Amino acid sequence: MTAAAASAASRSGRRATPGWKDWKSGMQAARELRWPQAVQAFSRATQAAPGDAVFWLNLANAHHRSGGVLRAEQAARRCLAVDPTQALAHRLLGDVLALQHRYAEATHAYAASEAHSGSGDLAVDTLVRRAKGLQDLLRHNEATTLLLRAVALQPDRVDAYALLADSLRDRGLKLEAAECIKTVIALKPDNLQARVRLSFEKRHLVDWSELDEEIRGLTRRLEAAAGGAAQMVSTFGLLSLPLAPELYLAAARLEARAHALGFGFGVKDAEVLSTDTLLRAPQRKGPVRVGWLSYDFREHPVSQLLVEVLESLDRGRFEVLLYSSGPDDRSALRDRVIAAADRFIDVRGLSDRAAAERMRADGVDVLVDLMGLTRGNRMGILALRAAPLQVSFLGYPGSTGADYIDYVIGDPLVTPLALAPVYSEKLAQLPHCLQPNNRDRPMPQPMTRTEAGLPDDAFVICAFNHTYKILPAAFDRWCSVLRRVPGSVLWLKETNAQLHANVLREAASRGVGAERILFARNVSYEQHFSRLALADVFADTWPYNAHTTASDALWAGVPVVTVYGNSYASRVAASVLNAVGLGELAFEKADDYECALVALGESAELRGIYKAHLQSARLTLPLFDTPRYTHELEELLLRMVRRWQDGLAPDHLLAG
Repeated sequence: MTAAAASAASRSGRRATPGWKDWKSGMQAARELRWPQAVQAFSRATQAAPGDAVFWLNLANAHHRSGGVLRAEQAARRCLAVDPTQALAHRLLGDVLALQHRYAEATHAYAASEAHSGSGDLAVDTLVRRAKGLQDLLRHNEATTLLLRAVALQPDRVDAYALLADSLRDRGLKLEAAECIKTVIALKPDNLQARVRLSFEKRHLVDWSELDEEIRGLTRRLEAAAGGAAQMVSTFGLLSLPLAPELYLAAARLEARAHALGFGFGVKDAEVLSTDTLLRAPQRKGPVRVGWLSYDFREHPVSQLLVEVLESLDRGRFEVLLYSSGPDDRSALRDRVIAAADRFIDVRGLSDRAAAERMRADGVDVLVDLMGLTRGNRMGILALRAAPLQVSFLGYPGSTGADYIDYVIGDPLVTPLALAPVYSEKLAQLPHCLQPNNRDRPMPQPMTRTEAGLPDDAFVICAFNHTYKILPAAFDRWCSVLRRVPGSVLWLKETNAQLHANVLREAASRGVGAERILFARNVSYEQHFSRLALADVFADTWPYNAHTTASDALWAGVPVVTVYGNSYASRVAASVLNAVGLGELAFEKADDYECALVALGESAELRGIYKAHLQSARLTLPLFDTPRYTHELEELLLRMVRRWQDGLAPDHLLAG
C-alpha cells in the first residue's frame, strides 16, 4: 500500500481525533519515504487513539516499508480487531504473511480483502496476490481460475498474465503458457524477463521457429542492460542458449541485485552487508558449523546426489545444519536427508530477514546455497549476509552474479582459472569432479527392450536431457547419425505431451521418419535405471550438458558422448566423464562428437568395451567414490574457513 493510498484511507473530521498531529506528521514522513520516522509518529498516534483503525493501518504500512514484518503483522491485526471491514488491512496482512512464506494464511487474508474490496482496482490487485499465494502452495488450478478472472476485469494486467503463464506451465500447458508470455511482451515490449521466458518455454516444446532471432534479440538487450538497473531476468532460462559467458554473468548480476533490493523478498538494500564486514574469526570452539540451504530436500536430483555426502561428513570437524525452504514431499529420500542432519530447520514460515537472523543465531560459519538463481530460491537470505562465508554449490550451473556470495565450488575443468573473469564469486576447486554422487542409486534390474518400448536389434541413442536443452545444432547431429547408421533410433524423454508434433516435424525436415523417434514417459526412480541401461549410448546436449542425467547414465553402464564449451553448464559432462576414465568421449567440436556416435553405432564391440568398463568398475570409479569425494569437500571447506580465521578475504582456491 502506498503512502497516497494510506492517506486516502483517512476519514473526514480526523482533526478532532486524539493523535491527529502525530498521524499528520507520520503521513508527511511517509510521503518523503522516511519510514522509521513514520513508524515513530504513527506509534504515538495509536497510543493516543488505540480505537482508530486507520492509525493502525498506517502503522502497519510503515512497519512493512521499513522492514519490520512481524510488527507490521501485529499492527494489521490490531487494525482488523478494530474494524474487520478494512480491505487494505486484510491485503497488507496478506503481504506480510507472504513475506514470511506463510502462504496458506496469506491467501485467507487476501480472500477477506476481496470480500470487502468491491469490484475496483483493489479487488483485482488482491485477486492477483491471492493467486500468487496459491501458486506458492502448488495449487495451480485454483490460481488459474483467479488469474483468468483478473485479466477479464483488467485485460492489460501484465503481472496477471505472467503469473498465469506460471500456472499453465506447471499444469503441463506449455503452449498456453507461451501465449500468455506473448501477451506480456505485447503489453510491455521492454520486459527482458518475459522475452527470456518466452524463448525458454518454446524450447520446452522444441519450437525453434524464431530461435536465431530470439538469440540475437536477447544478446542485444542483455548488452544494453548490463550494468544498469537491477531487474529480474530468469537467468536460468539463458543457460541453454549459445551466448557469450559474459552475458550469462551480466544477466546474473542484474537478477542477484534485484533479489538484494527486495523485488518480492522484502530485503532492504541498506541491510546487504559486504564480505569485509564479516571477516572475523569465530569465538566458538568446536566443529565448523556448515548450513546447507535448499528448496530441494525432497525427491530431487540435488538430494539424490548429496545425501550420502551429508551422511559421511566428519562430525569431529563439521556440524551439519540443513535449512529447508521447500515442500515436504513425505518421501523416503527426504526422511534420509533429515536423518543426515545434526539439525534440520524448516524456514518456510520465516521471512528472509527472520531466516537470516536464525542462521546467525545458530552460529553458522559457512552457508552453502544449493539453489542459486533457480525457482524457489531464497537469495534474499544470502543478501542479508546470513553467514560470514557464503558459497554457491551444485544446484545452479553458473555464476550467481551476487557480490554477497563468496565462493562457487567447481573443479579444474568446470571452473578453470582462465574463466574466472565470468564469475562474480571466487573459484573453489575440488581436485577431481565437482559433482557428488550417491552410491545407493538403484542398480539396473533385468528389463527387456520390448518392455521399454524399444526395438530389440536397434542401435539406441538415448538423449534424456530435458527438452529445453535441445538445440538445432545437437538435433542436426543426431539426425545425421540416424541417417548414417542403419537400424538406429533416437530415444527422447517426454517432458510434456505437447512436444511430439514439433519433434517429428523437425526430424522429417532432416530426412528422418517418425518411426525412428521414440519417447520415454516418466517412470519411477528405480525403473528409470533399469530402462536407461537398455540404451547403447547417451547423446548429450550443448551448451547445457547433462549433469545428474550424465552420472545416472554412467551408473547404468551407458557411455556418454558430449561437447564441451566455455561455460559452467557446458563443461559438467566432460568433468563427469573424466571421473570415470572416459574423458576421450568429451569433444570440443561437434564433428568429432558425431563421428564418435557413428563409431559406437557401427561397432558392437566398442560399445561392449565401454559398457563393461562402467559395469565392472562402477563402485571403484572416482565419480562414485563418495568417501574420497567427502574428504576432498571437507578439505576445501576448511581452506575457506582458515582464510576467514586468518582475517583474509576470499580468494581463488585452486586444486593441486
